[in-house]
Amino acid sequence: MNKIAVIPVRSGSKRLPKKNYKSFNSRTLAEIARDKCLASGIFDKVIITSDDPVFKELINCNEVEFLQRTETLAGDDATTDMVIDFFFEEVPSCESVLWVNSVSPLQSIEDIKNCGTRLNNPDVDCVMAINTLYQHCCIANEPLNFDPNKPFEKTQDLKPVQRYVYSCMGWKRSTYEKYRSEGFKGLFPGKMALVEVSVLAGMLIKYEEDFILCSKIEESMGLVSKVKKLSVKNGINYKQNDTSLNLNVINF
Repeated sequence: MNKIAVIPVRSGSKRLPKKNYKSFNSRTLAEIARDKCLASGIFDKVIITSDDPVFKELINCNEVEFLQRTETLAGDDATTDMVIDFFFEEVPSCESVLWVNSVSPLQSIEDIKNCGTRLNNPDVDCVMAINTLYQHCCIANEPLNFDPNKPFEKTQDLKPVQRYVYSCMGWKRSTYEKYRSEGFKGLFPGKMALVEVSVLAGMLIKYEEDFILCSKIEESMGLVSKVKKLSVKNGINYKQNDTSLNLNVINF
């Protein structure tokens, strides 16, 4: 099976103009996604697709390719299913594709690997990254997982809510094309697997504030990692886990 990671990169962005061209701690968002996909070691190819050929410059090895989007797919009216239709048509060798969102720069290599591995399970047709939340939630002003007329429950006792985070989602060609040919209008045909990813993976960059916050968190994580390595080098038992953050070191 030809397993491919696709990184969609639009040149235009209404909420945060030119976000895919901005430097995120010395790299672009697409570069970060590319490097993590390659490091996962589970893909035959990593394809960057964009309407701007400048992103061809991100091809840094034989495993990375560029796919030029049409003008139609570069506009605000372009939908995810339109891009997937185009991708399967242009890359006939692809049997499964994992959409890796460049605007989720804090997702880990392990997050991507878990989603891709789950997609390649023979009993799975599509996948979506999620975060499980133990919080009191409402939908359309109605309680979703609690009863306001009863004693207020502890969050750990609530029925959890699963939130789509869009950092990764994927499809198998055979199921996707079969359902589409039968008139299926949804995005996730067949048996869908929900894959739990890190909370940080759920932080998507949509606005300038998101960009700043995510970049500062990454800087902090890098500092924590350096402290850990230095502690180990000096024989100190460093117990803080990799995802813990000392927010006191973040300067806004």
